[in-house]
Amino acid sequence: MIPRRTIPDGHRAPPRGSRAFTLLEAMVVLVIVAIGSALVMPMIEGGFEAREVRRAARQIASTMHFCRGEAVALGQPQEMVIDALQNSIHTTGWGRWAVLTDRAVIEDVRGGQELGDGVVQILFFPNGSTSGAEVILAGRRDRREHRLRVGLDPLLGTVQVGDAG
Repeated sequence: MIPRRTIPDGHRAPPRGSRAFTLLEAMVVLVIVAIGSALVMPMIEGGFEAREVRRAARQIASTMHFCRGEAVALGQPQEMVIDALQNSIHTTGWGRWAVLTDRAVIEDVRGGQELGDGVVQILFFPNGSTSGAEVILAGRRDRREHRLRVGLDPLLGTVQVGDAG
């Protein structure tokens, strides 16, 4: 039997054959983790942005459907107001309103009636028709990569969501 070495304060030293991680090995692992994180984080962030742009497009489309349904059901014109500067939408009498997430922005609104300062009013009529509009949404960080178009047909009042291209 081989006697163990002792450290002066009475504790025993580990046997010579045992292994532990050296500081150099621990640093290499930390560098690998840091490089992996640096590569993965932009992809995760881009996924969040794309999801938020899709969510904003669905929110605008559902508000358009709601306004059309209310106009037909009540027999009275309804309005939807889109404020591109405030990144928000609301309906007649503020019955429904929303401020879109800060990851998705209203880039452009074509159609409707411009009220000034980036505010556009879209009308929905009791016969199911509308004043028509096209809303372009984009990601705040990269406005070229995540872009969606919400189109409102003026005659039928149907809403289509698709790539803005």
